[in-house]
Amino acid sequence: MVRMLSGRALLAVLVVLPTVAAWNAAPASAAGGPSSAVYDDEPVDRDTELARLGYRNGVRVVFSRDELSGDWGLRQDGEMGRNAPLEYDDKQSMLQTYLTITPRSVPVPRELLSEPPAGTPTPPELAHRTIAASPVVADDLAVPTSGGMATAAVKTCWDLYWNTYNWLELPGYPNPGTVWHPTKTYYSSDFGGMKMYSYSYLANCGGYARHRIYYKSAGDYYKHHDYEVAYAHWQAVKKGSVHRYRKVHYDGAAGDTRNGKYTG
Repeated sequence: MVRMLSGRALLAVLVVLPTVAAWNAAPASAAGGPSSAVYDDEPVDRDTELARLGYRNGVRVVFSRDELSGDWGLRQDGEMGRNAPLEYDDKQSMLQTYLTITPRSVPVPRELLSEPPAGTPTPPELAHRTIAASPVVADDLAVPTSGGMATAAVKTCWDLYWNTYNWLELPGYPNPGTVWHPTKTYYSSDFGGMKMYSYSYLANCGGYARHRIYYKSAGDYYKHHDYEVAYAHWQAVKKGSVHRYRKVHYDGAAGDTRNGKYTG
């Protein structure tokens, strides 16, 4: 159920959701054990959450923007055998995606209005939407059916997310853990050079999976996504805004599914 406020009260957060732990993914900087020490010397760029959305099938969605790079982000988290990432046209803007996957009753984050490039026509759907300060938080949303998304759609360990992709690594069958995937980095330079967006899907059917995404600036790579994906869960991420060299990195693991691409 979306709790809406009107008038000046829209400047407040709309709904208080459960803690981050309930989202089934934790930033690596917050993870316990030896791995946290390894990544302390490789900080993650801070980002500002623009919207946090919860759907009735258990999918959690976060729209964000990096403070340093200015790149926009769209992260989806879910559970194997229970749900699947929401379907949307990856060629459309983040703003249009937001309008596609949320009902009219959910306000639009004001900052997200500046995401489409200058000169982009204003989506007509905005005429029916309320604009609010970030973060917009809404829960108990119905799963959108546009774009072929079915309310009963679920992911198995052997499903990919993007049918058009630059890379795909699948786990073993019928036991996912029988196939080991070594540490792997996919560079945008191997797929045409600078790209506007990184897309990465990681499903954990083996017990451990870490998800890292980088962009290059002034000759160095900077990390703007680093999450541990819980066992029997998946995560789908889109990051970008302008042409940059980019890379996606996966640690060595057994039983994971890796699927991704660069576009633009």
